[in-house]
Amino acid sequence: MGVQIKGGNNSAGLANVTSTYDLQVVTPTVVDDAGFAHMSSQIDDGTVLGTPTSIPSEVSDDYRLRVGQDQTMFNLAFEGTNQASSVLQFNTAAYTIAQASGFVTLNSSNTAVASSVAAVRSYRMFPLFGTYPTYCEMWLREANYDATFAISEWGLFHLASTTSIIAPTDGVFFRRLASGNLRAIASFGGIETPVDIDTTNVPPRDEVGSYAPTEVSHYLIVIHNDVARFWINDVLVASIPCPSSQPSLASASQAPLHFRTYVPAGSNAGAAKKIEVAWVNVSQGDMNTNKPWGHAMVGGGGGSYQVQPGTASLTLPITANYVVNAAPAAMTLSNTALPAATYASLGGQYQFTVPATAAETDFIMFSYQNPIGSATLPGKTLYITAVRIGEAVVTTILSAHYHYLQWGIGANATSLTLATVSDTATTTAYRRVTLGGQGFLVSAPVGTTSPGFQVDFSSAPLICAPGNFVTVIMRDISNAATATGAIRGNVTIIGYFE
Repeated sequence: MGVQIKGGNNSAGLANVTSTYDLQVVTPTVVDDAGFAHMSSQIDDGTVLGTPTSIPSEVSDDYRLRVGQDQTMFNLAFEGTNQASSVLQFNTAAYTIAQASGFVTLNSSNTAVASSVAAVRSYRMFPLFGTYPTYCEMWLREANYDATFAISEWGLFHLASTTSIIAPTDGVFFRRLASGNLRAIASFGGIETPVDIDTTNVPPRDEVGSYAPTEVSHYLIVIHNDVARFWINDVLVASIPCPSSQPSLASASQAPLHFRTYVPAGSNAGAAKKIEVAWVNVSQGDMNTNKPWGHAMVGGGGGSYQVQPGTASLTLPITANYVVNAAPAAMTLSNTALPAATYASLGGQYQFTVPATAAETDFIMFSYQNPIGSATLPGKTLYITAVRIGEAVVTTILSAHYHYLQWGIGANATSLTLATVSDTATTTAYRRVTLGGQGFLVSAPVGTTSPGFQVDFSSAPLICAPGNFVTVIMRDISNAATATGAIRGNVTIIGYFE
């Protein structure tokens, strides 16, 4: 049944209608009579899905509207089977940890004995900056989550030792009790403020059925100096205000990302409790840090000196030719092949016998193939922000010829060889940039040193795509077929993976 509304001519108790038949509405100006207006953003008008979809705007606990100022500090997925031991520490006692199918599994051996533990923590600590929230989020699922005597925890917290089987000494985190109940915890130096979480009305991540710990869910902790809030699948499930007797929710202003499952001493668990973690992220909210993106990537473990998560080898990119207490391998100079296997790196030490050739020739000094992306290995772009050519020193007297070492770098080629100088439909050649040079006079004796130098690319980095090569190039301009002698030095490539 329709209700007919006519203009009330400003009479008391009657609504007014405009000349275009729109109802005139003014929100109450008396506070006690005021309702509220809901602000949201429509991301779909229903053209495709059939019904409009809106997402509410989000405000932090310090009343700041989130407008894209968040800064990621750590982000990691678990592709493949190789554990990211360059950024995470894996600790076990009786339990084991394995990685496969997009998950890192704590208690992969399905053990239930007492005094067992599997714990994974980040080497990096994450700061809590007063009124600026820290976001800690994890996508995970559990198996045998209600196993008796077994406990699981995930969030930002400290342990008394790497394989501790007692409660965390400090931090803010989720805890799955032996009964299967879920609890939010804020621990100030071991003094816990717990809140039980009722998951009855928590939706599943895919919005089908109901929430189940055995399905992957998105767990988020927002830590503010005055309150910690706990979310599951975008639903607020618990809040812990800072107790008035404490200066903050956690005693330490820095804590590692941590997740673990364990059985305390005394009794075996009723079943093998497991945590399977699929993705983790820690970010800083509200604060306009003005931190360069490269700094954020390096802080998350993406420095060019780091092992990239998912790679099979734990050899660092620059250490292959920087072995402790050992000279670098002798080089066989070539423009189509590595001078030796250990020169497949992002710089390091080198030593070579000067080439005896009358023709100018470019030589491969170091070359690194950026790991190609796949379903089991994250493909990342290498950004080169600087190259340092270190001091070069004569180690065997040079013959009666001068030597000038002209340095360059080539980036983003699909093959190692320097002979390819143009692109095709399926390949790309090196993008070559000259760096500078080092000179030695005729018959330079042992110990003669030529200064090093650094070239900065921070304003316009060189890039190398996944699967492609970056190569340090040297040309010895002596034009001497009878040259003899040896030179030693070092090269450093500075950058980050994104």
